[in-house]
Amino acid sequence: MSNGSVEGKPPLSVQPGELRLILQALRSDILQDVDTKLLKGIDRLVMELELKYRKPQNGVAEKPSPPKGRENPKELPPKEFITRNSTLTNLWDNAHLRSVYNICLALFVLLYLNITIFYFLNVQKLKKDLAMVFWTFGQFHIVTAIWFAINLSIVFVLYPTFRFWANTRLFVKQKGLYDSLFCVLFILYETAFLVIPARIIIVYNLPPVSSFTVLAEQSRLFMKTYAFVRENITRALKYKPHQDGDKEDSDSGPCPEVEKLIYFLFVPTLVYRDNYPRTSHIRWSYVAWNFLQVFCCIIGAYIPCTYFIVDTFNKIGNEPIPLVNFMGTLAMSIFAGGILMFLVFYGMFHCWLNAFAEMLRFGDRMFYDDWWNCTSFAKYYRSWNMVVYDWLYSYIYRDMYVVLGRSRTGAMLTVFLISAIIHEYILAICFKFVFPLLFILFSTFGVILVFITRRQTSSFWNVFLWGSMFQGWGLLTVFYSLEWYARINCPRTLDSWLDYVVPRSFHCNVISLSS
Repeated sequence: MSNGSVEGKPPLSVQPGELRLILQALRSDILQDVDTKLLKGIDRLVMELELKYRKPQNGVAEKPSPPKGRENPKELPPKEFITRNSTLTNLWDNAHLRSVYNICLALFVLLYLNITIFYFLNVQKLKKDLAMVFWTFGQFHIVTAIWFAINLSIVFVLYPTFRFWANTRLFVKQKGLYDSLFCVLFILYETAFLVIPARIIIVYNLPPVSSFTVLAEQSRLFMKTYAFVRENITRALKYKPHQDGDKEDSDSGPCPEVEKLIYFLFVPTLVYRDNYPRTSHIRWSYVAWNFLQVFCCIIGAYIPCTYFIVDTFNKIGNEPIPLVNFMGTLAMSIFAGGILMFLVFYGMFHCWLNAFAEMLRFGDRMFYDDWWNCTSFAKYYRSWNMVVYDWLYSYIYRDMYVVLGRSRTGAMLTVFLISAIIHEYILAICFKFVFPLLFILFSTFGVILVFITRRQTSSFWNVFLWGSMFQGWGLLTVFYSLEWYARINCPRTLDSWLDYVVPRSFHCNVISLSS
């Protein structure tokens, strides 16, 4: 053992370069573990401090709340806002996951170069596809006019009416009748809020993307106006005038200032609060990068829409698709639907919302959670789009939980029904026909899978969830495309309103059993 060996074995030799790589990997793993535990600890500490020391919300002084953040132990806890990053923002700090992001970015650059070369060699195809793009985004001046009209109606019609009611109800003897009158006016306003933009879309026959833009903004602002009134009605009903010696600030009156409403209209949340956690400054480079990524996602979505949907289905009604080819199209739809799913999620829920959050210094950026790790559909529905989920939880689920005698199942089914109706409303007005496939998938199979996977934790159910998502997006892509082109190429057989609700692809020669 004079040469350093043990029991005659040669000494362990490690080259300096190999040792450096081993130590770097060890350092990365240790830092990742510490970073994860530290972030969880900080989030938990901040949430506990927020619950303990939070300021009164909506001008109503709050009593010390129980440990779970609710005044009544029978009530569900309210939504809490804390300063935190989006899940992917934290994950990108990991070197390994950052490499996955870089791989996707490199693939997109190569794909963009490939498309550029293809269109350079095929100018006629470029002109044809650009014409389709310009048509899809057409009549955008009408979209802009509708958007301005909706926002102006909120600031100059809804807000003054609500403020007048909140400030004068104390001086009215018949408060019940007065409150009922305001409630009726608010219902009429919300009804007009839904009907008028939809009517304009149909009358002017806006193309799909323009229609979807109007309907998405209409739905977003509808939920925001409901949240604003729903939160501040309680404030107005509980309000009592201050005595002569008391000081009354703007946050303790029966109605918040209009500046708070305007900020709420643009901030990326649908749950109203007088104050939100704010960041110290704006990183304009971060804003620009997120908007650039949104643009890249739009280009990425253009590829499956053009090469899969248009080129595959544009002859529907003119010549039937052989059944064998149709089954192959269904299989390929999984790929196209999966691409669209990822691009919608990343472009909208991460890039778009983070860009606006940064511009408005909005601190709570938990717009989604790690839905890709879910093994149950209930957790997936809560994690995929937390912005809408928070609204449904705060204003539908919690209220129905009380109305239905603390029934979580009844409240959940109500949320599913309302969500399915809203999704179907958007698609029906956007495409100018009713094809309730999404409603059926959402309100039936979606609910059934919630109960089936409720307590499942094995990785098999994560694989099952991924397969269901891909198949669901694929089915929606195929059958809505079939109906769209069937209505373009097939003659109209019904002259009444039934033509709007009866799928034309059912009686149009779409699929041929012969090969």
